[in-house]
Amino acid sequence: MVITGLLGLLWLVWLGGLLTDSFVRSLAVSLSNFVGAYALWYVTARSPAILRRALGGLAVGMLFLGLGDLLFTYNVATGISTQAAREGIYLMGVAFFLVMGTLLPISMERQGLYLLGFSQRLVLVAVLGGVLLAGLTTLIRPLNVVELIYAGVAFYLTLLFVQQTPVLAGGRIGRYLQGVVWALVLGSLARVVYVLGGAPPAQWSIVAYDVLWMLAMSVLLLGARHTEPK
Repeated sequence: MVITGLLGLLWLVWLGGLLTDSFVRSLAVSLSNFVGAYALWYVTARSPAILRRALGGLAVGMLFLGLGDLLFTYNVATGISTQAAREGIYLMGVAFFLVMGTLLPISMERQGLYLLGFSQRLVLVAVLGGVLLAGLTTLIRPLNVVELIYAGVAFYLTLLFVQQTPVLAGGRIGRYLQGVVWALVLGSLARVVYVLGGAPPAQWSIVAYDVLWMLAMSVLLLGARHTEPK
């Protein structure tokens, strides 16, 4: 697929930016969001109807995050602050991921991919773990309200998705949804790393975030290819 070549090009651009220019690196990561959104839309169109709302909502959330990242990249390139605008956009993206990420295992349970009641246990463990880990993070470094929300959501989604990775059933639907879930694990971990990196984030956390996030987009695209007819 052409989109696969585009993502490969973005990896090369990111590597070049890592060695030379932070604007180029940031641009590559920003554009990779739209590749991920495309992959989610592609999967959504080929999924059972009961899964489409959650997967489509995740794609919309990805678009918001991509737009926020583009505003950040504009800030890096020009020095003009875009924080006020991008914070609202990021919060919209986070809200979509929070709601639709929670809806996804519920929809998968209704589809018969999980045992009855399994999604409720997932959410309960993720909520308790997310609150606990976000609280512990404040002991490592102080967080304002927005950062605390980001941290709590990132921990919650990481725990929610990582619990699902060993459980999915086989078959075409199970295989590609497992790819989606692994991508969401990587993406959530990327956000956790970014939060733990400080404000402004340390260089190690920026590079780790970039790698994890672009790996997540790569896994999403690979999962989308599993939906193609043989």
